[in-house]
Amino acid sequence: MIDHLSMKPTGWFQIGWSAEIPPGGVKPMKYFGEELVAFRTQSGRLSVLEPYCVHMGTHLGYGGKIRGECIACPYHGWEFDADGANTKIPYEDKVVKGKQLKKWHVLEQHEMILLWHDPAGGPPREGWTTDLFDHDKVPANVDDFYPAYVNGAIVYKPGEPIHPQITQENSCDTAHFEFTHGAPRTPKLVQHDGSTPVWKSSMNFHSPKTEEVTITTYARNPGIGMSYFVFHHHGGSAGPKYGFNRRLILTATPVDDETSDLRVTYFFPRDPNSPDLMPQFIKDEAAHTVELFEEDARIWRHQRFVQHPVFARADVAGYTELRKWSNQFYEIEGAPVGPMKIRQ
Repeated sequence: MIDHLSMKPTGWFQIGWSAEIPPGGVKPMKYFGEELVAFRTQSGRLSVLEPYCVHMGTHLGYGGKIRGECIACPYHGWEFDADGANTKIPYEDKVVKGKQLKKWHVLEQHEMILLWHDPAGGPPREGWTTDLFDHDKVPANVDDFYPAYVNGAIVYKPGEPIHPQITQENSCDTAHFEFTHGAPRTPKLVQHDGSTPVWKSSMNFHSPKTEEVTITTYARNPGIGMSYFVFHHHGGSAGPKYGFNRRLILTATPVDDETSDLRVTYFFPRDPNSPDLMPQFIKDEAAHTVELFEEDARIWRHQRFVQHPVFARADVAGYTELRKWSNQFYEIEGAPVGPMKIRQ
């Protein structure tokens, strides 16, 4: 349930996984209320264009074919390159000049395809991305983790009635871990920083027996549509647990004014005994990620966004900064994320 919050924020948003569009692949899409066509040329170049052929308005995503470095219209064979320019009309000696298909900025990172959305049409901005592995607190080598998509360590939930802002607010919501996810006690928000386009926060989970910190989660959110999480296990008397050192990316991308496509990409560290082939116990953990997602999604689907919530005092510092940080992404048509009321 979405209430009075723009579904057209500025920033990077996930529109798929790279492996979904191999060389020669074509895929129709719809995001931010606009029809798109994504394709990969034979050399591997990825492109996302306005999908309607300048000739007769045919949608290139339905039946379009890759011809070398171009996509060919299924109706009359007109070809367009990855920049949207007409390069061939099979039954003419000339091509159409000065009328290109709109090209969207795309980025491939962490097995994901990201699309830049700016309602004003501006280009990507410096500093609006981050890296899950080149991390300021717990850096890691991506090669030490199993590939996510090929191993099924993903969750895909299209057409959900959930605004990306709702998913963002997990980054400072400590109390829900106990009541939604069954944590033995509520973690503590120990750091939050909304001074840049990349939100940073961290939480400590404590052992109910020893009070020592057993897990620290680090959130790095490059905009409204993406949340990057690192689960760092400290060991100690609680003992190590393999899966806690996973990393994940949660994304929510508006499809239209009512729905978003939600995706989660999980990266599990390689087992030294099976570095190339994901063992069954990790596959079982990967399969369980769908239920972990549902623990939140069952609430998000029916949650109304409240512009001026009433919060407990313990919530105020993190939420105040996160909502102030969120405002920068609602530049046009934006219902900014307003102040909150504090329980007296």
